[in-house]
Amino acid sequence: MDWGETINLLARFLKGAGWVFLPFLTLPFLSLLMSDNGFISRLSSGIIRTVDTVLYGIGEIVKWTLPVLVLTVALSVFAKEIFDTTWTKLFESSQYFHAVVIMLGAAATLLMNQHVRVDVFYDKMTPKQKARVDLLGFYLLMMPVCLTLLWASQTYTRFAWLDQEGSVAPDGIPYKYMLMTTIAVFAVMMLAQGLSISLRAAKVLNGQPTPERPRNVPPLFHEERVE
Repeated sequence: MDWGETINLLARFLKGAGWVFLPFLTLPFLSLLMSDNGFISRLSSGIIRTVDTVLYGIGEIVKWTLPVLVLTVALSVFAKEIFDTTWTKLFESSQYFHAVVIMLGAAATLLMNQHVRVDVFYDKMTPKQKARVDLLGFYLLMMPVCLTLLWASQTYTRFAWLDQEGSVAPDGIPYKYMLMTTIAVFAVMMLAQGLSISLRAAKVLNGQPTPERPRNVPPLFHEERVE
Protein backbone atom coordinates (compact mmCIF):
# COMPACT_ATOMS: atom_id res chain seq x y z
CA MET A 1 0.00 0.00 0.00
CA ASP A 2 1.52 3.32 -1.07
CA TRP A 3 1.37 6.66 0.76
CA GLY A 4 -1.67 7.93 -1.15
CA GLU A 5 -3.73 4.80 -0.44
CA THR A 6 -2.77 4.96 3.23
CA ILE A 7 -3.93 8.59 3.52
CA ASN A 8 -7.20 7.87 1.69
CA LEU A 9 -7.85 4.85 3.92
CA LEU A 10 -7.16 6.90 7.05
CA ALA A 11 -9.43 9.69 5.79
CA ARG A 12 -12.28 7.23 5.22
CA PHE A 13 -11.76 5.73 8.68
CA LEU A 14 -11.84 9.14 10.37
CA LYS A 15 -14.94 10.13 8.43
CA GLY A 16 -16.67 6.92 9.49
CA ALA A 17 -15.63 7.45 13.11
CA GLY A 18 -17.03 10.96 12.92
CA TRP A 19 -20.43 9.70 11.81
CA VAL A 20 -20.39 7.13 14.63
CA PHE A 21 -19.74 9.75 17.31
CA LEU A 22 -22.04 12.39 15.84
CA PRO A 23 -25.09 11.12 17.84
CA PHE A 24 -23.24 11.99 21.06
CA LEU A 25 -23.90 15.65 20.22
CA THR A 26 -27.57 15.02 20.99
CA LEU A 27 -26.81 13.98 24.58
CA PRO A 28 -27.52 17.39 26.20
CA PHE A 29 -30.95 17.42 24.58
CA LEU A 30 -31.61 13.83 25.65
CA SER A 31 -30.47 14.67 29.18
CA LEU A 32 -33.14 17.35 29.38
CA LEU A 33 -35.86 15.01 28.15
CA MET A 34 -34.82 11.98 30.21
CA SER A 35 -33.43 13.54 33.38
CA ASP A 36 -34.30 10.44 35.44
CA ASN A 37 -32.42 8.04 33.17
CA GLY A 38 -29.46 6.78 35.19
CA PHE A 39 -27.46 5.55 32.19
CA ILE A 40 -27.62 8.88 30.39
CA SER A 41 -26.74 10.72 33.60
CA ARG A 42 -23.67 8.53 34.22
CA LEU A 43 -22.63 8.72 30.57
CA SER A 44 -22.92 12.51 30.62
CA SER A 45 -20.82 12.77 33.76
CA GLY A 46 -18.18 10.50 32.28
CA ILE A 47 -17.98 12.55 29.08
CA ILE A 48 -17.76 15.80 31.06
CA ARG A 49 -14.89 14.51 33.21
CA THR A 50 -12.99 13.03 30.28
CA VAL A 51 -13.32 16.02 27.96
CA ASP A 52 -12.48 18.58 30.64
CA THR A 53 -9.46 16.63 31.89
CA VAL A 54 -8.00 15.97 28.43
CA LEU A 55 -8.52 19.47 27.06
CA TYR A 56 -7.27 21.07 30.28
CA GLY A 57 -4.10 19.00 29.96
CA ILE A 58 -3.66 20.03 26.32
CA GLY A 59 -4.13 23.66 27.32
CA GLU A 60 -1.47 23.35 30.02
CA ILE A 61 0.98 22.05 27.40
CA VAL A 62 0.05 24.56 24.72
CA LYS A 63 0.49 27.56 27.03
CA TRP A 64 4.25 26.93 27.08
CA THR A 65 4.27 27.65 23.36
CA LEU A 66 3.62 31.33 24.11
CA PRO A 67 7.13 32.20 25.39
CA VAL A 68 8.62 30.27 22.46
CA LEU A 69 6.40 32.30 20.09
CA VAL A 70 7.57 35.57 21.64
CA LEU A 71 11.20 34.43 21.42
CA THR A 72 10.99 33.47 17.73
CA VAL A 73 9.32 36.77 16.81
CA ALA A 74 11.95 38.74 18.75
CA LEU A 75 14.82 36.83 17.15
CA SER A 76 13.33 37.36 13.69
CA VAL A 77 13.05 41.11 14.28
CA PHE A 78 16.58 41.38 15.71
CA ALA A 79 18.04 39.38 12.83
CA LYS A 80 16.33 41.60 10.28
CA GLU A 81 16.83 45.01 11.89
CA ILE A 82 20.29 44.56 13.38
CA PHE A 83 22.03 42.06 11.12
CA ASP A 84 19.91 42.57 7.98
CA THR A 85 19.45 38.80 7.80
CA THR A 86 16.28 36.78 7.33
CA TRP A 87 16.01 33.14 8.33
CA THR A 88 12.97 31.71 6.63
CA LYS A 89 12.55 28.75 8.98
CA LEU A 90 12.77 31.03 12.02
CA PHE A 91 10.26 33.46 10.54
CA GLU A 92 7.81 30.72 9.57
CA SER A 93 8.19 28.96 12.92
CA SER A 94 6.45 31.93 14.57
CA GLN A 95 3.45 31.29 12.31
CA TYR A 96 3.43 27.65 13.35
CA PHE A 97 3.62 28.49 17.05
CA HIS A 98 0.90 31.11 16.65
CA ALA A 99 -1.37 28.57 14.97
CA VAL A 100 -0.73 26.04 17.73
CA VAL A 101 -1.58 28.56 20.46
CA ILE A 102 -4.82 29.68 18.78
CA MET A 103 -6.10 26.45 17.27
CA LEU A 104 -5.12 24.03 20.04
CA GLY A 105 -5.59 26.40 22.95
CA ALA A 106 -9.08 27.68 22.07
CA ALA A 107 -10.91 24.76 23.70
CA ALA A 108 -9.00 25.22 26.97
CA THR A 109 -9.89 28.92 26.86
CA LEU A 110 -13.55 27.97 26.50
CA LEU A 111 -13.18 25.54 29.41
CA MET A 112 -11.79 28.35 31.59
CA ASN A 113 -14.68 30.61 30.48
CA GLN A 114 -12.12 33.18 29.33
CA HIS A 115 -13.40 33.55 25.75
CA VAL A 116 -14.92 36.80 24.54
CA ARG A 117 -18.70 37.04 24.98
CA VAL A 118 -20.86 39.40 22.96
CA ASP A 119 -23.85 38.99 25.29
CA VAL A 120 -23.73 42.00 27.63
CA PHE A 121 -26.58 40.59 29.73
CA TYR A 122 -24.94 37.23 30.51
CA ASP A 123 -23.20 38.26 33.75
CA LYS A 124 -26.49 39.49 35.23
CA MET A 125 -28.38 36.27 34.52
CA THR A 126 -29.30 33.57 37.03
CA PRO A 127 -27.45 30.23 36.85
CA LYS A 128 -30.32 28.55 35.00
CA GLN A 129 -30.59 31.43 32.53
CA LYS A 130 -26.86 31.14 31.85
CA ALA A 131 -27.28 27.40 31.35
CA ARG A 132 -30.05 28.00 28.79
CA VAL A 133 -27.90 30.51 26.90
CA ASP A 134 -24.91 28.15 26.75
CA LEU A 135 -27.07 25.18 25.75
CA LEU A 136 -28.80 27.09 22.95
CA GLY A 137 -25.52 28.69 21.90
CA PHE A 138 -23.98 25.24 21.44
CA TYR A 139 -26.78 23.95 19.22
CA LEU A 140 -27.53 27.14 17.28
CA LEU A 141 -24.05 28.61 16.88
CA MET A 142 -21.06 26.53 17.91
CA MET A 143 -22.10 23.12 16.58
CA PRO A 144 -23.15 24.29 13.08
CA VAL A 145 -19.99 26.39 12.67
CA CYS A 146 -17.64 23.63 13.87
CA LEU A 147 -19.31 20.93 11.77
CA THR A 148 -19.17 23.18 8.70
CA LEU A 149 -15.50 23.95 9.37
CA LEU A 150 -14.73 20.28 9.84
CA TRP A 151 -16.55 19.30 6.66
CA ALA A 152 -15.03 22.08 4.57
CA SER A 153 -11.47 21.45 5.73
CA GLN A 154 -11.33 17.71 5.10
CA THR A 155 -10.76 17.89 1.33
CA TYR A 156 -7.84 20.30 1.18
CA THR A 157 -6.31 18.81 4.34
CA ARG A 158 -6.33 15.38 2.70
CA PHE A 159 -4.75 16.75 -0.48
CA ALA A 160 -2.15 18.61 1.59
CA TRP A 161 -1.14 15.31 3.21
CA LEU A 162 -1.14 13.52 -0.13
CA ASP A 163 1.15 16.16 -1.65
CA GLN A 164 3.21 16.56 1.54
CA GLU A 165 2.64 20.29 1.11
CA GLY A 166 5.35 22.51 2.51
CA SER A 167 6.52 26.09 2.44
CA VAL A 168 6.52 28.04 -0.81
CA ALA A 169 10.07 29.11 0.04
CA PRO A 170 12.81 26.57 -0.83
CA ASP A 171 14.42 26.96 2.60
CA GLY A 172 11.13 27.11 4.52
CA ILE A 173 9.50 24.61 6.87
CA PRO A 174 8.28 21.59 4.87
CA TYR A 175 5.35 20.70 7.13
CA LYS A 176 2.53 22.97 6.01
CA TYR A 177 0.23 19.94 5.74
CA MET A 178 0.55 19.45 9.51
CA LEU A 179 -0.26 23.11 10.09
CA MET A 180 -3.42 22.81 7.98
CA THR A 181 -4.49 19.77 10.01
CA THR A 182 -4.91 22.00 13.09
CA ILE A 183 -8.08 23.42 11.48
CA ALA A 184 -9.87 20.08 11.75
CA VAL A 185 -8.36 19.43 15.19
CA PHE A 186 -9.61 22.84 16.34
CA ALA A 187 -13.16 22.02 15.20
CA VAL A 188 -13.15 18.64 16.97
CA MET A 189 -11.77 20.07 20.22
CA MET A 190 -14.27 22.92 20.24
CA LEU A 191 -17.14 20.49 19.61
CA ALA A 192 -15.95 18.32 22.48
CA GLN A 193 -15.64 21.23 24.91
CA GLY A 194 -18.95 22.69 23.78
CA LEU A 195 -20.57 19.30 24.37
CA SER A 196 -19.10 19.14 27.87
CA ILE A 197 -20.41 22.61 28.76
CA SER A 198 -23.81 21.79 27.29
CA LEU A 199 -24.04 18.61 29.35
CA ARG A 200 -23.23 20.65 32.46
CA ALA A 201 -25.93 23.13 31.47
CA ALA A 202 -28.45 20.31 31.07
CA LYS A 203 -27.62 19.01 34.54
CA VAL A 204 -28.03 22.49 36.02
CA LEU A 205 -31.42 22.88 34.33
CA ASN A 206 -32.47 19.49 35.72
CA GLY A 207 -31.29 20.40 39.22
CA GLN A 208 -28.61 17.69 39.17
CA PRO A 209 -25.08 17.97 40.64
CA THR A 210 -22.24 18.30 38.15
CA PRO A 211 -18.78 16.65 38.10
CA GLU A 212 -15.84 18.45 39.65
CA ARG A 213 -13.96 20.66 37.19
CA PRO A 214 -10.17 20.41 36.78
CA ARG A 215 -7.85 22.14 39.23
CA ASN A 216 -7.79 25.96 39.01
CA VAL A 217 -10.81 26.00 36.66
CA PRO A 218 -13.64 28.22 37.96
CA PRO A 219 -17.16 26.74 38.21
CA LEU A 220 -19.90 27.39 35.69
CA PHE A 221 -23.47 28.46 36.54
CA HIS A 222 -22.65 28.28 40.31
CA GLU A 223 -22.91 24.52 40.05
CA GLU A 224 -23.60 22.10 42.87
CA ARG A 225 -20.61 19.84 42.52
CA VAL A 226 -20.23 16.12 43.04
CA GLU A 227 -17.03 14.13 43.36
